[in-house]
Amino acid sequence: MNAQFPGPRHLIFDADDTLWDSNIHFLEAFAEFSAAAARANPAANRDAVAAAVRRAEIELIETLGYGRRPYVMALHRAAEELATNGSANRLHAAVERIGERLCTRECPLLEGVAETVAVLAARHRLVLFTKGQRDEQIEKLARSGLTDYFSRVETPREKDVGAYHRLIRDAELRREHTWMIGNSPRSDINPAVRAGLRAVYIAHPHTWELEDEELDASDRIVQIGSFRALLDLF
Repeated sequence: MNAQFPGPRHLIFDADDTLWDSNIHFLEAFAEFSAAAARANPAANRDAVAAAVRRAEIELIETLGYGRRPYVMALHRAAEELATNGSANRLHAAVERIGERLCTRECPLLEGVAETVAVLAARHRLVLFTKGQRDEQIEKLARSGLTDYFSRVETPREKDVGAYHRLIRDAELRREHTWMIGNSPRSDINPAVRAGLRAVYIAHPHTWELEDEELDASDRIVQIGSFRALLDLF
């Protein structure tokens, strides 16, 4: 099948929930923590627990960025807020168990990723551009078996318009031949387009709610239903 956009391209990929599952692990960790918090403090309903975790999470993102270890720290902070009647030690112990599972979980590649990335790497230059603690993301990339396909790996604190401009400059990318591919409107698609790139949006059912926003109205955004459909474009 002929590609819709033939010729060599620069393809920039997000990682979490684009190449492999990620946020579902956080959702499951939160569910476990919410149940433990309810046992420690019967007055702490799910909404109260979610609010406490979110406050701690946002505070820690400012200093530590995104990642599994910062999230476990956020759970510990929330535990301090939610625990009552001497239940803090039990709740912190529950967080340790939850955190151990979260930080050691494998992140399986999403359907079609392995074979599609291999084909695209033979045709184009691939770059990985993903938020998260660098050592954590490099480890996940190594486990995925995809490392050799990417010519460059960047892990910015935020993926805003400024971060895309820096990537374009540092990686010497040509805007008219460069595409950002990801599942997050807030971090992958809209800022890339605002920085002058084109973008491919691949929705994921468990995208983090803080990454969700309306897609910009732009003819430089293409939406596809599966990762394998990238082969039809490139």
